[in-house]
Amino acid sequence: MSGASLPTIEVPLTFIAPTTTKPRVLMSADHAEANRRTGDFRSLPVAVADARSLSEPPTLDREGFALEKHRTRVSDFYDPEAVEQIYYAEVAELLECVTGAAEIHVFDHTLRVEDEAKRRAHGTRLPVTVVHNDYTERSALQRVRDVLAPKTAELLLAGRFAIVNVWRSFGVSADRFPLAAADGRTVLPSDYVAVDLVYPDRTAEIYYAAHSNGQRWFYFSRMQPDEAMLFKCFDSACNGRTRYTAHTGFANPHAPADTPPRESIEVRTLLFFG
Repeated sequence: MSGASLPTIEVPLTFIAPTTTKPRVLMSADHAEANRRTGDFRSLPVAVADARSLSEPPTLDREGFALEKHRTRVSDFYDPEAVEQIYYAEVAELLECVTGAAEIHVFDHTLRVEDEAKRRAHGTRLPVTVVHNDYTERSALQRVRDVLAPKTAELLLAGRFAIVNVWRSFGVSADRFPLAAADGRTVLPSDYVAVDLVYPDRTAEIYYAAHSNGQRWFYFSRMQPDEAMLFKCFDSACNGRTRYTAHTGFANPHAPADTPPRESIEVRTLLFFG
């Protein structure tokens, strides 16, 4: 898959520098406030290509991300009941069609909103601006055990499972602050740095990513209300499939000045393949 002639924008992305001291993110109890973090971070210019122009559309198992047509009956994503009762089922149906998973568990979601007034009114989080992957070798297994009953978890962990996020813009436009993802085949295992997420009541773990020269980055321009971006945060299979997807939000320098702030939802799911 060649990206040499694809429409590309150059933007600064924030990476962590390799370290011998485990970094930490102190998660804000007030979702409207930014989290605090430790570690050495570097903003580097990166060419981000428009994945819509690829000759062959990206896939979850090859690059680690994909774009799918996906209509929803939810009209208000700030309504948690509508999201949990309607959208979760829609997401599960989409993933069953795309992946063929034998069993799907939708376990949570996060709204990310740029506009400060809306963020404070609804208690939503800011977009993430550091290159990361949501789960590690340790925390992916722990998430299964946290979500499912013990016997069910151990039974399903005996086979292949994956964690997939489904991301969509529900605002007027995603163009001001879209999501970039790296082709998973171009990120070295050594690029991933384990980081503690410190909550008031628990400590979780994610990967931040360092930069390396072979990485290739993509985004989907002009995402529509009936589109969803899927990206894989973990895959237990070690057989050549992409297992993680480094990703981050970024400020699009080509978005018109009057482009509304981003409003997006990401839904996290467990997929079991039997």
